[in-house]
Amino acid sequence: MNITRHLIPKSYIVAAPRNSVASLSSLAGSDQDKMLGTTKETAFFLTDSVETLKSLADTGVQVFPNYQYEGDLVDAPVPGSIAEEGQGLPRHLDIIDIKKAWEVTRGDSSILSAVTDSGLDLDHPQIQSAVWKNAEEVDGNGTDDDHNGKIDDVVGWDFSDDDADPAEPDGTHHTHVFGILHAQEGESGVVGVAPQARGMSLRIGGGKRRFSSSMMVESYLYALQEGVKSINTSFNIDGFVGDRAIETTYRELADNDVLLFNSAGNSGRRNPKRSVLDDVVLVASTQTDPEHVDQRSEFSNYGWGIDISAPGSDILSTLPGGRTGALSGTSMASPVAMGVDLLLQSAHPDWNRAQRWAQIAGTADSIDALNTDDEGQLGYGRLNAGRALTEELSPPTVTTKLNTFPNGQTMNVVIRFDKVLDPESANSGDAWRILNEKGEVVQSGPPKEVRLMTNQIDFNVARLPKGSYTLVGSAKHLKDPFGRPLDGNKDGVAGDDLVVKFQRIS
Repeated sequence: MNITRHLIPKSYIVAAPRNSVASLSSLAGSDQDKMLGTTKETAFFLTDSVETLKSLADTGVQVFPNYQYEGDLVDAPVPGSIAEEGQGLPRHLDIIDIKKAWEVTRGDSSILSAVTDSGLDLDHPQIQSAVWKNAEEVDGNGTDDDHNGKIDDVVGWDFSDDDADPAEPDGTHHTHVFGILHAQEGESGVVGVAPQARGMSLRIGGGKRRFSSSMMVESYLYALQEGVKSINTSFNIDGFVGDRAIETTYRELADNDVLLFNSAGNSGRRNPKRSVLDDVVLVASTQTDPEHVDQRSEFSNYGWGIDISAPGSDILSTLPGGRTGALSGTSMASPVAMGVDLLLQSAHPDWNRAQRWAQIAGTADSIDALNTDDEGQLGYGRLNAGRALTEELSPPTVTTKLNTFPNGQTMNVVIRFDKVLDPESANSGDAWRILNEKGEVVQSGPPKEVRLMTNQIDFNVARLPKGSYTLVGSAKHLKDPFGRPLDGNKDGVAGDDLVVKFQRIS
């Protein structure tokens, strides 16, 4: 599962505040510069010109290297061990209680996902009608009718060949992932989590162009500009850690109300490199066979940075050539989770990204008792679609762990979020305070920036002088994305501070 990256000579990705660059249109149309896309606040473009960079000096721009990637980019699935068809609802949908969710909604055709992957079998009979159609583009007229920079992008875009055809008749990975989300019911028994929502196909691998930072950035910005709020990338993104262009794009997606779901990885590793990416929902895989339901799939990565688990072993879905069949992998678990986000968007179109994620995470079923060796390392639990669509969240709580020597000396205080906290509230300087014996504040605010997918924070107190201390998490300031205050003492009633006492002996 190794990925290597190499700098592309004389190739730079520029992120510029839209209101600070007077001639974005001219940059996009020049020989040396290519517009990659825009968000509300930022324009991204690719340049090989040092002169262009000089012209943007002192305008608040960021300049990033553009990398070429080689290696195992796809979190490749493993063959499933079952081949059952036509025997009722697939097991993974029963496990997440999809029928209860479907009593509320099966999705809405106005709700759009994007799958960035290899090519898709667009002619699959259970997929055809679920594929997004760009109503503002006229097919085959050779004109960019909707002025988005892509000619004839009727069903999506192939970024790996830079054309309007994201199809790949033999595209197993994308076809299976897409079906998990959107497959229409058929005699096979296969059906998607959100069959009445629609999906955009974005091909980012398998074409003539080698995979690069700019390709990933451009595909995400395309989806954002078309109104997508849920994106699935079942790719090995360990190699993306430290790629500032991609990480900045992750943040831009987050700040523009997009939930980005990604596979946790199939190496069976604890704390994979991607764990540090706090703007991405990392999804671990659980088993589906009756004797091992909700146990971690042997291949699945796990750790403190994993956000949630979903069934990923023996998942029945669509395959190229009109077929269906089972595959296993965190690549399969990720779209199961994202499908529930599509259902929530359909049922609650007024909910923002933070509220949707809080609902998904806060209604997951605890599976720690079935995974004692991995306790606390499979995210908020195993996704439950039925609960996500029908339950109201209880107040947010946190769990505290003191890393203390036998003599009582505390070195750090770890706060694990049991439910999602609103980042704005958690980043307040008054949200967290460490008080000395006199009640004086000796430290305030979180030890690092809290993002939506931040699962825990670690207060390093080793440098505090000898004495008794109290860490207070303020219920006045700490809230979930729906505005519910912290339940600091876990009595089921919101509004209590978190109070943690510890000692520094020397």
